[in-house]
Amino acid sequence: KTIQTQQQQPLETTTMARKTMLPHLLILTSLLFFAAQCSDAYTPSMSSPRWSSSRYSSATSVDGATSTTTKSATTDQEDGEENITTRDLLSLDYIRSTLIRQEETIIFALIERAQFRQNDIVYEVGGVPGLGAPLGSSVSEEEEVELSFLDFMFTGTEALHSRVRRYESPEEHAFFPSRLPKRTNSLSELDYPNLLSNDAAIDDLNWNKILKDKYLSVIVPAIAEKGDDEQYGSAVIGDIAVLQALSKRIHFGKFVAESKYRSNPVGFQQLVEEGNAAGVMTLLTNEKVEAQVLTRARLKATNYGREPLLASLPKVEGGEEDNTTSIIAAAAAAAVVAAVEAMKKSEKDFASIKGKVDPAIIESIYRQLIIPMTKDIEVAYLFLRCGKEPPVEYASDRMSVDVTELSCPN
Repeated sequence: KTIQTQQQQPLETTTMARKTMLPHLLILTSLLFFAAQCSDAYTPSMSSPRWSSSRYSSATSVDGATSTTTKSATTDQEDGEENITTRDLLSLDYIRSTLIRQEETIIFALIERAQFRQNDIVYEVGGVPGLGAPLGSSVSEEEEVELSFLDFMFTGTEALHSRVRRYESPEEHAFFPSRLPKRTNSLSELDYPNLLSNDAAIDDLNWNKILKDKYLSVIVPAIAEKGDDEQYGSAVIGDIAVLQALSKRIHFGKFVAESKYRSNPVGFQQLVEEGNAAGVMTLLTNEKVEAQVLTRARLKATNYGREPLLASLPKVEGGEEDNTTSIIAAAAAAAVVAAVEAMKKSEKDFASIKGKVDPAIIESIYRQLIIPMTKDIEVAYLFLRCGKEPPVEYASDRMSVDVTELSCPN
């Protein structure tokens, strides 16, 4: 009897351990499946995105594009790094992985701005009097016109950033390019490869004016509480962070358009010659990817915009290894449940959470503003790329489909 009892005890212990781990394994399996459903159907590049520099590459223009020949491949291989070619930088996989990384920047910036009231006075010309000329601006104090507090701070910020070569990058576009100071010799010029068409009109494509207008009239009222809290500096710094992140995101449409053009130059050329802007829009649209972007943005906003549900984690007993596995499984399950539940909440449910943004609003910003503006830039780019002026509805001072307020999904 004693022998039987001793034999049964290890068996019962093993059975109980299996029963304890089974829910955790099911949770992890469900989480992985859930994540797979919400992610893009490709594996982003594991290499750190970087532009080739003149020390390592030489560029030869071919039909308005650039092919890069690596000079020091051996050095890179010895360092354990894979070379990144121009073709890699223009692949849709690379571009999409870059856009995914930008989502965190945009969502966190929106959450930061939502901490403060709308503070309309900072957007009014003369609302904060006696500002003078922004520091570093190329416009003298005598010639300076009165600015809003936002424009005053923004101009000075861009003047400072331009001194460290920010706007020499093809990824960046200034909101006040005419006010940027002349280049100094403090830092040497970087040799960026010509990834885009060499058409001068393409260099001038800048959607920042309409982006800023829609940010102030549509986004700020949607994310920030009405009224004034006197936190003008903090609010404006938040505005600048959001606008710079949004600008980089929508102007990446140039790289998306170039990549799509190279994959089907005949198709785009024919549509442009016919003046068929709607056909160009249809050809460049990928509804599946757009749906994935919207789902991912809402899920990220849900997780980033709330406190971790530590109180809901179960008490775990056992060894250190068991603790780690169980806590990870429980935390993952709690995060998924919280995200799914939060996605079901309405705007009223989130109104009581100070400093947070309704995930439905983040999704609407992507659906009604970010994605449409990106695609407007793509259409304008493709028309210029194919040798024709874009239709007037795709001018840089408007949206092809105007948006005056956000309509949040249920």
